[in-house]
Amino acid sequence: MRFKFPFIVLAITLLVTGMTGCYPPSKPITYQTLDTLLTSGQLEYYGAFYEAEGVPYDVICLDLYSKGLGLNEEGMMEGVGTNLYIGDIFISTATPSAEKASSLLIDDTYESDSVAELSHFLRGLDYDGNYGGSYVLLMGESGYKVYPITEGEMTVTYIGDTLVLDGIASLKGLRQPYPFHYRDILPVIRRER
Repeated sequence: MRFKFPFIVLAITLLVTGMTGCYPPSKPITYQTLDTLLTSGQLEYYGAFYEAEGVPYDVICLDLYSKGLGLNEEGMMEGVGTNLYIGDIFISTATPSAEKASSLLIDDTYESDSVAELSHFLRGLDYDGNYGGSYVLLMGESGYKVYPITEGEMTVTYIGDTLVLDGIASLKGLRQPYPFHYRDILPVIRRER
């Protein structure tokens, strides 16, 4: 009788340990760190997108990616890394016939704003999990996180056809500012409607 109680406790412990050991541990979603150097991307030209609303400017967007993340041939994002999307950059009426980024995104300093002004871009917007304007998407191996840009500024210059872009942004939900840099030729994609 004396040894019966410890034997039962040992049997229950082994049984519980064996049952919990059969299930794989839950794997938390891991994200990359926010990359500050962006290595590929495209400039999207939308033309007079807001003309019906009385906005007299053309609209372009920057879609930039860090090493390890990008668009495949079908235009779908794949890989792991950082995507910086700066949406609705307001520029003077342009003629993108040259198909060069320098003909659209001219040397200037661009600032975030919530209204359509020349040389400004829209801040990040969150419509119940649907993001618009400008944001940083952090793509991990098994999930993603989106940080809308609350304030930002970027300076654009060119060395030949090479875009030299330096900027800094405040991201919703993060304390530290996010500096970003791009140095390469940027292809232009026409998306007028």
